[in-house]
Amino acid sequence: MDGLLSWTQARLVAHAAGKPLPFATARLDESHGSLLGDALLAISDEPSADVAEFDGYALCAAGPWTTIDLAPDVALPQHYATKLRAFEPIPPHTDAVLPTSQGQLREIQPGEHQLIAFDSLNGTPDENARPEFGSGIIRQAAIASAGRELVPADSLITPQVISLAAAAGYDHLRICRPPIVSTLIIGASLLEQGTPRGGRVRDALGISIPAFVGALGARGNPHVRAPETRDLLLEEIEDSHADLLITTGSTAPGGENLLRNVLRDLAAHWLIDGITMTPGAQVLLARLPDGKLLLGLPGDPRGALTALLTVAPPLVAGLRGAKWSESTQTAVLIEETPLPEYAEDTAIVPIRVTTSAAGRTAQVLHASGPAGLTGWANATDFAVVPPGMGSPGDVVITLSALGG
Repeated sequence: MDGLLSWTQARLVAHAAGKPLPFATARLDESHGSLLGDALLAISDEPSADVAEFDGYALCAAGPWTTIDLAPDVALPQHYATKLRAFEPIPPHTDAVLPTSQGQLREIQPGEHQLIAFDSLNGTPDENARPEFGSGIIRQAAIASAGRELVPADSLITPQVISLAAAAGYDHLRICRPPIVSTLIIGASLLEQGTPRGGRVRDALGISIPAFVGALGARGNPHVRAPETRDLLLEEIEDSHADLLITTGSTAPGGENLLRNVLRDLAAHWLIDGITMTPGAQVLLARLPDGKLLLGLPGDPRGALTALLTVAPPLVAGLRGAKWSESTQTAVLIEETPLPEYAEDTAIVPIRVTTSAAGRTAQVLHASGPAGLTGWANATDFAVVPPGMGSPGDVVITLSALGG
């Protein structure tokens, strides 16, 4: 699409640009936050052997039964009983499992006991009482057989899914590989630490961008300071092994723009070249010849964070193979929003949302503090204010701090 895109168009283009990455096999501890490539299936029957239905005694033949302790897989002799816990495998030759509450132990001689079952009608011990054959036993695969679907494909791998996979016997899962994201900070005068000094300001984006994309399900690499020469920047971009490369700065239109010149030299395919929004209009998205994507954010922190909030969620969702749709959350403005830079712009405004019986209302948070980011840092949501709106009482779409 040529020219500036509207806010909605840019989001749709970003999601379409994020083609799902190939499937990969990951350890359980590596899979959190990814999507299941294949359905999670039961590896074995449930239960995997005949087990006791409850705490009690495994019995063989008629009573009374002499109680004994058995090693695993040792057959139970006739007229003997052995104690079991619920869901513990029963020994061979078990006829039934008697609940602990339905039997009485009596000592025959020191260290030796007999078990007598209660009569089912009067509840008193009776040496002739005997549970029905097969009672108290859950047979192998009675709950589910091997191959049953536990979690469908394309499901988000949560800690609960990981626990289920481990319990089922999995060590690895097949996943849609999460995108690897690298960040290049363009700006030789930016400070890496300490307070602003000597006319130089701190880099406010290098640490926050990997954290932002990480919360979206990507793997954010630590940021790197990009060299501000054509050849070195070109080399840095070409050598990157990331699926998505995010840059900050050098996105404004103009013949002297370093990043734009490098992208032209690389024969990059332009996908987004500006969005009609305030702030963050000077954002670009390009596909490089090797298939990697490059998201260029403006150098101004507020503009960069707004562009990131707009483009990154649908883009990363596409790369992860995840479903994505526009937010349907709304709120009522209780005060006027700042005017956008241009009348046709969509304004992205930090807000604090309050929910009550009357619905969701939005208090506007204004730019102040270092780099004008106080409102952004204290926002619970961001209001998407279309052209011509922004008055008290207007209903606007809201995005969560991660793009909603």
